[in-house]
Amino acid sequence: MRRLRYVIKRLIEDIRASPLVEEGMLIGISIIMLTMLLSLVSGIFGGVKSALDGANGSMNSIFDQIASELNQIWQYVSGLFGSGG
Repeated sequence: MRRLRYVIKRLIEDIRASPLVEEGMLIGISIIMLTMLLSLVSGIFGGVKSALDGANGSMNSIFDQIASELNQIWQYVSGLFGSGG
């Protein structure tokens, strides 16, 4: 651990190696930020997919309920005209 610190310190102090160390650090930060951004976008798309799946299930449930109500109305109306005729 001390040896690693010593090597990094020497690289930072060395004028020729300093730009390489800085670029390496910037690349590392860029990779971390890109990973965070991709995970955030993935989470958003996952949430949108869940919401759309829930909405689809709700719409199917609503249509089933409407069809059931219309069927009951049809049965009532056909019963009125069928028994009176």
